[in-house]
Amino acid sequence: MKKNLSLVLILLLAFAFVANVNAAGKSDSKSGGLTIGISMDILDSQFWLANLDSMRKTLAENGAKGIEVIADGDAQKQNQQIDTLISQGVKAIIIAPKDGTAIVSAIKKANSANVPVIMNNRAAGEGAVVTSNIASDNKVMAAREMEWVVQKAKAAGKKIVLLEFIGALTDVNAVYRHAGVQDIEKKYPDVITKTVEIPTDWKPENADSLGQAALQANPDINTIFTASDMLIPTIKSMLQKFNRWYVVSDPQHVTWATFDGSADAVNEIKAGYIDIVSVQDAPLQGKLCVQAAISAAKGDKVDPNIYDPGFEVNTDNWQQKGFAGF
Repeated sequence: MKKNLSLVLILLLAFAFVANVNAAGKSDSKSGGLTIGISMDILDSQFWLANLDSMRKTLAENGAKGIEVIADGDAQKQNQQIDTLISQGVKAIIIAPKDGTAIVSAIKKANSANVPVIMNNRAAGEGAVVTSNIASDNKVMAAREMEWVVQKAKAAGKKIVLLEFIGALTDVNAVYRHAGVQDIEKKYPDVITKTVEIPTDWKPENADSLGQAALQANPDINTIFTASDMLIPTIKSMLQKFNRWYVVSDPQHVTWATFDGSADAVNEIKAGYIDIVSVQDAPLQGKLCVQAAISAAKGDKVDPNIYDPGFEVNTDNWQQKGFAGF
């Protein structure tokens, strides 16, 4: 009986050992040992810094590694860096491109090497095969905040003369945000009576020079839409220079809607100078990118489009939201 009992115990211990080894193997195969490439255009805003920080944390939480490259706003450099990531044997690449069209050639090389590509906040141009696009619902979000602006104007019996600072038209995010604004212009032609459009190409110097010219030529401008919070310091300085920097309660206030969700935007809302910001959830998007990259690297099915629905913070709800910005 004792021999039989001992044999049973030995078998049980052996079974437990094998089970633990298998469990460890499954845990490692989940994401441990995987190396994910991260290609960023430029870290020029609080959004991108929060986005990258979230990716780093999510990689660490999943036991995966990351190799980061920053293109410093140079599309050619970014393509070369992606070539290097492929040669280093990364199992998936997360890309926030400088130029959606220029990045296609690099993505095709990843396709040829069977390296899955996840697009981070910005889409690629035609001809690229990507596993998933992680992005804000830009058109809906821009329309949503401009709807709020229009309703405020209607309640006050005011007409809107809009100055729109458009981003780079090679960036699908900028294109969709512009389209969202246009949808509201078409919906309320009796409220938005005139729009002056400025293509900034995401460059503050363009926003500054063209914005000043627009304000000089159109002194009746009373509302601004900014495609990104990165332009806040430039436009704030411009409004101050033209003596147009007043709080919401002042009759001379210029209504301002912006996009991203930076701490700069939220702080100006709290102070009463900016009216509303549509918030991209930078940490959520970073997390979703890494999760999609790990799944793709393992060969699991990944949704081709994953949207961050976003939310708005404005002068009415900022205390309730309790959001401090990125």
